Amino acid sequence: MEISELSTDRLHEFAVYLAAAEAARETSYRIKIEEEGRRFRLEINGKLARVFARRTAQERPMRRGTQQDADGAHALVFVDLSFGAPAFYVTPADVERGDVEQYPGGWDRFAG
Repeated sequence: MEISELSTDRLHEFAVYLAAAEAARETSYRIKIEEEGRRFRLEINGKLARVFARRTAQERPMRRGTQQDADGAHALVFVDLSFGAPAFYVTPADVERGDVEQYPGGWDRFAG
């Protein structure tokens, strides 16, 4: 199955598991995934990470513009699936539109 064929819910689930795997690969932090209805909750080092994904380069990997999307989040993790290998951007919860690409590899945001 192609990524383009995944439903929005399955894309989110896939992105959460990819983000968890990348965080485990890059850090020694505790990683926890919990199912919340149709969505999944990712905790890194006990802190909530909201996960978002994009499938194509035409999409912007950023939240949909509501505070609810980042509510209670310590950080946002954007998973870019538009390349051969996934790219990860770990941003502050209040990242401005268009600033996502300034935060590659920011897993240290979950330290301490």
